Amino acid sequence: MGKNAKIQAGSDFVRRIPAMFTFSIRAVVLAGALSASSLSCAATLSAQSELLCSPEGLMRLIPQFNVNGTFTIPDPNADLQKYLSAHQGLSNVIDMIVAQENISQNPAEVGRLPSRPLIFASNWLSSEVGLQTNGTELNSPESGGKFGGYRVQSFLRGLTPVPLSQGSIYVIKQSNPTYQALVYPMPTSHPCVNRLVLAADNTAGFWPTPTYALGRYQLDNNGLPMRDEPLITYLIVNICLDLAKSAVINQQSFLRPNAMIILALHWPCEGSGCANNGIGHQH
Repeated sequence: MGKNAKIQAGSDFVRRIPAMFTFSIRAVVLAGALSASSLSCAATLSAQSELLCSPEGLMRLIPQFNVNGTFTIPDPNADLQKYLSAHQGLSNVIDMIVAQENISQNPAEVGRLPSRPLIFASNWLSSEVGLQTNGTELNSPESGGKFGGYRVQSFLRGLTPVPLSQGSIYVIKQSNPTYQALVYPMPTSHPCVNRLVLAADNTAGFWPTPTYALGRYQLDNNGLPMRDEPLITYLIVNICLDLAKSAVINQQSFLRPNAMIILALHWPCEGSGCANNGIGHQH
């Protein structure tokens, strides 16, 4: 795979994470959605559970993401089965680890924790596969009719915390329409895992389970994790189900039946790292 196909998991990438998301961090912290004490009260994670808290750890759990020691999202166009294996394996591993944390932790302590959603970047890329049908024709929502899209521009581009919600809900803010969808990150018993809920503006699309965001700790000057600080989202694994598509008839907007299933992996990017191979499926 080419260099652009890789997300660097080395120390240089790790140390750039806080700077990459300065705006998002300020927006959420200023909104008061997350206090430092909320994470310090969380239960200690097992060594296996901690593996979800970084790309390096995830490579140990899901070897499909490991390409010569570099965290790499599989290309569905080059190796569909490897991509599906990574997507399915990651979803199942998160389910199992969160279930283990649910059993091992004290419900009374978890129930007293303040809200602690992850922090999301504004710009995203994705790799995805999917099909759609209007009841008559079967095709792909990807450009060129391909079954898979690799390093395409994610529809999450423009993800921004909503001040009215004190940063607890995000909106996908683009030019036209201005606000395309709402995203709600819902914390779990695992501090590095959020469930995600999507509400689209112009379709009947949503994210069913399993859909998760994974976060990593910010690092101090010595490269050590700051466990009392908000976590930064480094990967989203989702299933997208859409049962309608917008249409205009006699200058009136309607939703017409349309079935679409997308399996996607999204990751944040910045600057030249956001170079893409086109636009992925849109809501």
